[in-house]
Amino acid sequence: MAGLELFQRMSVEQVAKWLELHPFEIIRILVADGSLPSDLKLDAGNVERIRIAGGLETWWEGAPTTDEGEAPARALVRGLLKMVVEKGYVEPKSVRADNLFRGLDAESQRNLRRAVNALIREGVLASSMSATGLTVTIATGRDEEVRAFAADGTGVVDRLWDQD
Repeated sequence: MAGLELFQRMSVEQVAKWLELHPFEIIRILVADGSLPSDLKLDAGNVERIRIAGGLETWWEGAPTTDEGEAPARALVRGLLKMVVEKGYVEPKSVRADNLFRGLDAESQRNLRRAVNALIREGVLASSMSATGLTVTIATGRDEEVRAFAADGTGVVDRLWDQD
């Protein structure tokens, strides 16, 4: 948002669109932060508070590059797991789940969500609810498997990434 919009008070819906969240998530974060305005109108300061309190980050600036012969969906999973490892999100430290997808186009987000859900079902990743939303982490004892797949595409996780 730029210009005059930064100085006007915005609705929860406007802020949600700007931050790529559902309006309920905006309310959840403001309640958890103790800063929900009674008139539900927000200004630029509220938006920044939401971003910080909610742990909102944009992880992607487009799809990752693929190794020669590597399927784009596999490259997405490897790229994601590499970022999760680099950022140190191993149990008990977790990251807001929607950060995993923010910055990707709609199709890449769908593909990556399917893979993340499969990794959660297989116990490689773990998810939980926090006061500010759904979080994801590398499950205890699975970090070496994730590191191997992220680094060179090998190991136990290699058999799980393909959801087709």
